[in-house]
Amino acid sequence: MNLEKQIYFQILLKLVFKLFLFAVLFFGIQQSAFAADVLFNPSTGSYSAGQTFTATVQVDPKGNSVNAVEAKISFDPATLSVVSISKTGSVFSLWTTEPTFSNSAGTIEFGGGSPSPFSSRSNLASVTFRAVAEGTAQVKFDTASALAADGRGTDVLAAAVTANYTITAASTPQPQPDTPSPTPDETTDDEPTDAAIAFGEPPRAPVVGSQTFIDPDTWYATNTALFAWELPFDIDEVAVEMATSSDHVPETVYAPPIEELLLTAEDIKDGVQYLSIRFKNQVGWGAVLNRKIMVDTKAPEPFEIKVQTGNAKTAFPLLTFKAEDRTSGIERYELVIAGGEPVIVTPDEAALGYLLGELEDGTYTVTVTAFDKAGNKFMASTPVLITAGWLPPSETDEEKSFWSFLTPGNIFILLLIILNILQFAYHIYEKRQNARREEKLSKETREIQDQMEKIFSALRDEIYDQINLITKRPRLSKKEREAVEGLNNALEVSETLIGKEINDVKKILK
Repeated sequence: MNLEKQIYFQILLKLVFKLFLFAVLFFGIQQSAFAADVLFNPSTGSYSAGQTFTATVQVDPKGNSVNAVEAKISFDPATLSVVSISKTGSVFSLWTTEPTFSNSAGTIEFGGGSPSPFSSRSNLASVTFRAVAEGTAQVKFDTASALAADGRGTDVLAAAVTANYTITAASTPQPQPDTPSPTPDETTDDEPTDAAIAFGEPPRAPVVGSQTFIDPDTWYATNTALFAWELPFDIDEVAVEMATSSDHVPETVYAPPIEELLLTAEDIKDGVQYLSIRFKNQVGWGAVLNRKIMVDTKAPEPFEIKVQTGNAKTAFPLLTFKAEDRTSGIERYELVIAGGEPVIVTPDEAALGYLLGELEDGTYTVTVTAFDKAGNKFMASTPVLITAGWLPPSETDEEKSFWSFLTPGNIFILLLIILNILQFAYHIYEKRQNARREEKLSKETREIQDQMEKIFSALRDEIYDQINLITKRPRLSKKEREAVEGLNNALEVSETLIGKEINDVKKILK
């Protein structure tokens, strides 16, 4: 690229950079007129440990039109826990991110929008907290955005207000008459009292999750796992047990209620078992969940590979093998011959036998690995003698004569010839490419000049239209009048500078 073209591209870069700065200045000034806050209501308060309270997440557009908000909120799990999140009364009818929370991580997330823009303070979601321990509980927005209904989704968030709650020590409970709590398996024919009916219903069956036992219908080769469940706010006790029946009713009670349980090899045995769990509230014990767990920690039983030779001397041998796994069963076999690639053999195929073939005479080590449905494995191997007299396809006379020609000296001379031909071809190619590049560069230079003039003209017209819209508004503030005057001045200066740069480009093209 010659000096003239380098100067030309530098001028173009300057021109584009100025246009970019001008656009940023214009839209930055335009966006600065918007402002919106996200906050909690109430944002302060004093509560005792064990008490529940509700705080509403709100957005205050401050008169501007807003139609979408997203937020990620954090809190200290040592002082607060979330009982529930409600969308009742929310201004949103569409949810990009359903309201969710994690008490272990101390996070709340949501995202939603409304087809109809709103400009007054509005409710987004209601969060019910439980005060856990004495201290200062801070609930803050880690990330948040409030999008204006301007057709571009401009983020107009000005402030995300942090909420601060004071948690005091739990009050001393008054003495109550001793009343025995019924065990989970106790039943009564008495009708529920009016107070119990007025309070609510027994809890539903829990929803239990585990990062180890993800799918109840899959076998796993481990017997240690952590199970967790969400604890509704009105739960007083939890009954949890391991059982071998899907109809089991647990009797081991945890009070106060627990939200997770670590089970080890003492609790989980090989085979099909059930984690039996149910909740109790003031009304009584709820429905039982029996979550299936399938465990197999033992490898398949030892087996042998049997080699059966045919009657004819040239026949290839037939391999038969069968492994047993009394817990989960055999899923597949992997057969390897002399360290080669493994071949997958199903149990049905193994029952018919595996016929070796296309192997030259000799002794090979055959290895078969049996896998059960939990991934445990057992490997067996045996030597196999091949006397079938099989040989790979022979080479033709033409192929032999061709390969005999490829001596080291001939290969070296051939490479030199090929290298010279490639160098000459590349020289011609490079010469043609340079001529094409120069012709294309000249053409694109003129096209870029025309496009830059059109872009600036369109940008100038758009800015004037926006200025006219702003100036038509009644009772402009002082900052808005200053912004309009600044835009006019910046547009005049930019038009003069860009016009000079375009003229410089025209001179270079001549």
